Amino acid sequence: MTVTSGNVRPNLYLIDASIYIFRAYFSMPSSMMERDGEVNHAVYGFTQFLLDFLEFLNKEPDGSLVSVAYDESLNTCYRNAIFPDYKTNRDEPDDNMMYQVARCQEVTGLLGLHFLSLYDYEADDIIGTIAHQMGESYRSVILTRDKDLGQLLSRDDVLWDFAAGTTMDGDAVTEKFGVRPDQIADYLALAGDTVDNIPGVNGVGGKTAAALLTNFNSIDELFERVSEVSGTGIRGASKLQEKLENAKEDVRLYQSITAINLEAPLTVDHDLLVPGRVDVGSVMAFCERMNFGKRIRDRVQQLG
Repeated sequence: MTVTSGNVRPNLYLIDASIYIFRAYFSMPSSMMERDGEVNHAVYGFTQFLLDFLEFLNKEPDGSLVSVAYDESLNTCYRNAIFPDYKTNRDEPDDNMMYQVARCQEVTGLLGLHFLSLYDYEADDIIGTIAHQMGESYRSVILTRDKDLGQLLSRDDVLWDFAAGTTMDGDAVTEKFGVRPDQIADYLALAGDTVDNIPGVNGVGGKTAAALLTNFNSIDELFERVSEVSGTGIRGASKLQEKLENAKEDVRLYQSITAINLEAPLTVDHDLLVPGRVDVGSVMAFCERMNFGKRIRDRVQQLG
């Protein structure tokens, strides 16, 4: 992940905070509490992750930018208005979870990192919009395990599973799903996405969706030429054509949900995304309030 000299663009690190908060929430012992008695195990795990990332970043050449995207729109996203069943298969976050997310945002700022959340847009949209606004000058390195974000990749951009230490570029996305990154939203609209409660077309799985997009390139072209589906040689093509004709409006709806919005109402510039100096005193006071132990405090001191 080191930026090298030559024609490689400087890195724009875009962190999908929810992935790392929820991982900590479900993996760390819930017996951990701050001094006021509030459970804060996710805050502890997420703070450890941010410290790991900053230790990595400090070894990188100067010039990298960072933003951390949070999901505030847990049930208020514009996608819920379009499709009320969107993500209704997930449990609502309780008061403690919301409290811990707020503390994660607090420590993100104290550690000198830019962060954003929006009431009716998701973290994916924030990440996509920032990457879009920063243009071609930066290489997007997206810290996530969310396949949806693969649709943002171009050139040498990558998804980075920080915990596993693995990356996925556009070619790897194609190898895994059978479609190009720019076809991922259409792929999910056709095949469905159980994680987000998007049904897709009945009977169309990943392989069939990939075959359709190989033959027709996009959903737009697919429905312009839907009469040709029966002659493609795709398994069950005749019945598939009928299913697609009957599901046209639904697929268009799903496409509007699976596509990451690159025009969320936010504006960032270079200076906002430059990592700031860590205010060690404030972070140590936060650690005291959170009842964090010596190990994490020692790591904070080393960042000063």
